[in-house]
Amino acid sequence: MEELLDLGVLKASLSELIAHSNMDDCVLPDKFKAKFRSFGDYKIEQYNLYTLQVSSRKSLLIIPNQWVYIAACCCQYYIELMKYKNKLEALGFTNDMYEACHPSKDNGDISEDQKTKEVCKEKAEHYLENYDGADKEFLVNFLWNYEYWGGGKNIKRSNDFTDSPVLNIANTINASSSLIGAIVKGLANQDCLNLLLESEEWKSFEGSSASSHAPKKTSESKFPLQQIFYGAPGTGKSHAINELTAGKDVIRTTFHPDTDYSTFVGAYKPTTKPVPVITVIGTEAVPVRDKNGKEMMEDKIVYEYVSQAFLQAYVAAWRKYCDVQEGEEPMDEFLVIEEINRGNCAQIFGDLFQLLDRGDEGFSEYPIKADSDMKKLLEKEFEGLEIKNKEGINALFKGGKDIVAEVLAGDVLLLPNNLYIWATMNTSDQSLFPIDSAFKRRWDWNYVPISDAGKNWMIEVNGAQYDWWNFLEAINDKVYHATYSEDKKLGYFFCKAKDGVISADKFVSKVIFYLWNDVFKDSEFEGDTFKDEDGEKLSFDKFYSVENNQVKVNGTKIVKFLSNLNLEPDSEADEDNSEEGVETEGDKKLPKTSKVFSVEFPDGTVINENNKFDTYHKTLSKIGIEQVEKIAAEMKYHRRHTPLVTKSKYEAILNDPTFSYVQEGDCFIIKGLNDITMYNMVMLLDNRLDLQLKVCYE
Repeated sequence: MEELLDLGVLKASLSELIAHSNMDDCVLPDKFKAKFRSFGDYKIEQYNLYTLQVSSRKSLLIIPNQWVYIAACCCQYYIELMKYKNKLEALGFTNDMYEACHPSKDNGDISEDQKTKEVCKEKAEHYLENYDGADKEFLVNFLWNYEYWGGGKNIKRSNDFTDSPVLNIANTINASSSLIGAIVKGLANQDCLNLLLESEEWKSFEGSSASSHAPKKTSESKFPLQQIFYGAPGTGKSHAINELTAGKDVIRTTFHPDTDYSTFVGAYKPTTKPVPVITVIGTEAVPVRDKNGKEMMEDKIVYEYVSQAFLQAYVAAWRKYCDVQEGEEPMDEFLVIEEINRGNCAQIFGDLFQLLDRGDEGFSEYPIKADSDMKKLLEKEFEGLEIKNKEGINALFKGGKDIVAEVLAGDVLLLPNNLYIWATMNTSDQSLFPIDSAFKRRWDWNYVPISDAGKNWMIEVNGAQYDWWNFLEAINDKVYHATYSEDKKLGYFFCKAKDGVISADKFVSKVIFYLWNDVFKDSEFEGDTFKDEDGEKLSFDKFYSVENNQVKVNGTKIVKFLSNLNLEPDSEADEDNSEEGVETEGDKKLPKTSKVFSVEFPDGTVINENNKFDTYHKTLSKIGIEQVEKIAAEMKYHRRHTPLVTKSKYEAILNDPTFSYVQEGDCFIIKGLNDITMYNMVMLLDNRLDLQLKVCYE
């Protein structure tokens, strides 16, 4: 059987091919068009030069040829995925085996401790232990590591497990995704794919990945001239730009659905201006003068062409060129566009789109002619200015033109190499307008991952504080398993703290509102995470209560939700904010200070060691470490998102000098926990096993 390719490498290369391919108007080869007449539920009614007309029972559509080329790239990934699946089928894999290696989120027959990445990987390795093929490691990753190859739905699903990973490569949005997906399967199931891949037209499509059309850095630049910072909301994209542009000149704008060319570039706007008062004497208009002979003035509304963010940055960048001597480099100018995907980029940029093609030296390769109104403004802005480096700039353009003179005269627009255009994009936002591939490939893409910013922010509820980063780790795990997407996860700066604290009000209004209304609504709030004390759904309205005709946040429900995530109050917060103590399982109280930790068993055994961990450790041993491990697996320590007692060591513990493991039998006990965590663990065991312990914790 044919050896397999590395899915991660293939995915990256195909994504890169699409991102940097020639998305100019594409022509399809005649031999291919003669063979490819239908796909899915669609029949191809007519091929035009740059488009094709398709019909189904419900609709008649015109789609660009580019979609066929994009689908062909995706098709190569689809075919490779099916090779993986077919090889596993040949090895005798069953649906139960697929499920064991990557359990479905709603599979109640598999416990939570069997759904960890470590256990799933061990299952995959076990099932393939007798297989000695060179691609064994590829198959193991395919079985358990869905993040690596972009998987969503379980491999056991015969019809649609390929949909998500294939369409992720296309990086398409909304309506185009389903159509491209249908084309992919149509190409894969017909013998016409090679007619496209081996054609001269295909070479033209993929050839631009190495061409000069892709955005490039200037020879001296530390940064890309045009880049988009993208990632989940709150990852710090704007913050990253602020850090990189500190001390630089920055002009900022934000795109929204109503943004257009005039609000981005420039437009006529009304303004007041003093003008002479005019009267008519006979047939002649003459100024009116006061008794002293001075012309009388009045304020009138007039319309003037006013520059907006783009022209402001453009003028500022060229002015910086006028401020330096020959051979010197000008200062940088930054145009920052927030939320670039929330506006219609094609409409907003208009003919400026052509300027985004930068040459090796960072100047626009293709200047565009300015309209008459813009010319007047630019001519006025650049009046009397001179660029000492004009000969070097002119030499970049063929034809012997004095391109610099044309720029200063306002005749043409040309982006200089000191003008940086940077943007941000939240991947979770539903774009109202598509960003086409031709636009995308003119930018560098800078992914901003979710990470701990190290601010030590806390969520404060009912006088107790919960670690914000621990919450993010816990909830993002739930978000991923509900959506199988990174896009809906929360970044560290999703909710801003005040003096290091996120109030209960802000937590509900920003975080809970987002989770309930944007993330989990499609998953119907499945699982214990969203259950109230009575087992009913923890609906959004329960996070508020009415007291004395005033609406207040219900802190009890927030605590319940955090508890459902296995999160615990920070011990220091308890000491600082709790006068009466914190309720724990078994209705026992944790006093404000903790100096003593002793445990008495019904048989009279008393465990009271010199330090709390030794008391905790010996108590677990007395109860029975194997029994403890089964319960401890349910109570993950979300400072590092690992079980408190486990049969496998976790990198999160091993790589943190704060923690360590103490081994007892086949089990490993985390050492380095805060006091309240150890206390709560003992109380949980007492309650679950009905041990009748007498615990003294002071």
